[in-house]
Amino acid sequence: MDTTTIVEIDSIPVISPASEAPEERRVILDLVLAACICLAAVGYWLWDTKTIPAPPPKPAATLTTEPQRAPRDPFNDEGYRLFSAADYVGAEAQFRKAISANPKAAIGYCNLGAALIAQRKYDDAIAALRTASALDPSLVLAQNNLNWALEEKAKSGR
Repeated sequence: MDTTTIVEIDSIPVISPASEAPEERRVILDLVLAACICLAAVGYWLWDTKTIPAPPPKPAATLTTEPQRAPRDPFNDEGYRLFSAADYVGAEAQFRKAISANPKAAIGYCNLGAALIAQRKYDDAIAALRTASALDPSLVLAQNNLNWALEEKAKSGR
């Protein structure tokens, strides 16, 4: 018949078979303690994840309008392509067509000014860029190009 004894390890009573050696009991006790600590950690983690507020639900789909974009201007697009290819005379012609098609669009005057600066026609460029700034004072590019034209004119002495 197997007898059991009650032993106390680190002030914790443990019931174990009498045949187990004291070191084996210590290993078992350490494993039980480690398991309890792990279970406590997992329990706390599960409890903590429930206390994090869920993100607010997404609002139902509403009708929104995206900002209206200006329609593409094929003359400005072609002028930009020619300007990028260093064909400033061809770019000037395309930008003039863009201005004829939409004389109230500041970007056409702004682009024309850049093409004229590239051809060293500073007075014409300054006039075009002032028109662009008058049509759209928020067009920073027009003001930057105007400053560029004024600087180039001053450098050249024309």
